[in-house]
Amino acid sequence: MGYQAALQQYIAATNTHDFNQVAQVIDAEAVYWFSDRSCTTPVEIQAYFEQAWQIIEDEVYSASDISWIAEDANTAVCLYTYHWEGKYKGEFASGQGRAANVFRRHQDGTWRIVHEHLSSVRTLTSE
Repeated sequence: MGYQAALQQYIAATNTHDFNQVAQVIDAEAVYWFSDRSCTTPVEIQAYFEQAWQIIEDEVYSASDISWIAEDANTAVCLYTYHWEGKYKGEFASGQGRAANVFRRHQDGTWRIVHEHLSSVRTLTSE
């Protein structure tokens, strides 16, 4: 499986809301930067995902405008717009943001995420 398929597997796994599925695409040394917190261990990353799934019920996660900005035999980096939707406090809610993922190819040929950086997009309004 190539890095592009690994990204699709990651998105599909995220939508299962089963971290065991997600963990298959995440490197043991991964570092995640979210809008509100950095996670540097597998335990922290898992806790963040599981908390998010509790806050946003029935969340559906997707990616658009995927751009692979660096690629070689062992590393690939992509940028994309992420989208989420689900129920927040019983009401439909949705949002989006910017994402960057760094994938590393392992000796067994699998590609795993070694870094993810997500930041929500905030719209500024003026009166």
